[in-house]
Amino acid sequence: MLSRLIRALPRDWLVWMYKAVPFKRLKDYAVHRTQAKFLMSVLGVITDSTGRVMLLKHTYREQPWGIPGGWMEEEKPEEAMAREIREETGLSVKRLRLVKAIYGQKPDRVDLIFRGELDGSELGEKGFKSNSEISDMLLCRPGDWPEGLPEDQKKLITELLREER
Repeated sequence: MLSRLIRALPRDWLVWMYKAVPFKRLKDYAVHRTQAKFLMSVLGVITDSTGRVMLLKHTYREQPWGIPGGWMEEEKPEEAMAREIREETGLSVKRLRLVKAIYGQKPDRVDLIFRGELDGSELGEKGFKSNSEISDMLLCRPGDWPEGLPEDQKKLITELLREER
């Protein structure tokens, strides 16, 4: 109800009220209650030192292969991406950088897309660790995709790797 009321007010009034109200917490509360809410996810196009792309086999998806990712918690986006990779694989990444943001639906969300590299020192003896969410990991050459990798992810990976060249 508060959001409908505020959306009905002229924008100039809202700006004036925001400037005039001295209580920051009240203003923050009003803004929070009246703005659209989105989930935030992080997705990573992660490569090894030879340029192979890391794909994960998800246990709960119809098309099981995909890039690593998940929902953000109350953390910085880079920390969320590193945490998701660590939780899903037991591995670490380096040189994470945000390269793209995409609006997605079902559910409404903003996907933050990262590029990064696997920390190669862990690929040897420690290696990948499967869990209830991820059953396998694959490092594959771009274009040599496994069956079950969604078309939108193939396109995203190809686009990001091409932009780097």
